[in-house]
Amino acid sequence: MEFKICGITRLEDIKVCENKGPAFIGFINIKRSKRFQDIEKIRELVDSMKNKEKAVLVLEPETVEEAMDSIEKSGVKNIQLHSLQAEDIDKLKEINVIKAIGIPEKIDESKKEEIKSFAKVCKYLIFDSMIQGKSGGTGKQIPLEVAAEAAEIAKESNNDIKLFLAGGISAQKMKNKGNLIKDIFDYVDVNSGVEDSPGIKNRDKIAEFVENCKVI
Repeated sequence: MEFKICGITRLEDIKVCENKGPAFIGFINIKRSKRFQDIEKIRELVDSMKNKEKAVLVLEPETVEEAMDSIEKSGVKNIQLHSLQAEDIDKLKEINVIKAIGIPEKIDESKKEEIKSFAKVCKYLIFDSMIQGKSGGTGKQIPLEVAAEAAEIAKESNNDIKLFLAGGISAQKMKNKGNLIKDIFDYVDVNSGVEDSPGIKNRDKIAEFVENCKVI
């Protein structure tokens, strides 16, 4: 099971994460996040990476122009967007976009149309729990049957779409539900599940999480 470790704030955590072979490492530039880092700090962190192609810049811009400015200043070519519409993302032709979609406990017609519209223009989607209209950073788990429904909707619109599952991911969840998750998703995204506190990663928790991903 491939994975992304998100919410990196420290140089020492990059080294620990890189040694575990993640598909991606995420840096959050959203001010409402407890793991917020400004672009200058993210640039410093990314510059220390062995493979900068694995870096993901997590953004919530108001406009395409704001997104492009952050991309240029950070030097990161993979972005995870928690805002913008499908028609906006379609303008980001040279960028690998991971679009975050907040998944409620029940998927209605409006949410189905949202998933379909983003699946048509994005290379990746990441499903996370949604609280008060915002996705990400909640630590709350999406019921797996609801996540599976969302994944099926996305695949119907774009069979080549790559899918992430986020929200409450941990070593224990991968041990208990990893095989079911792998049948549906290409990646899992872990953040608080490998931390001692927001932005402070724990090498033992990372090691346990990665080991449970590898045996699936």
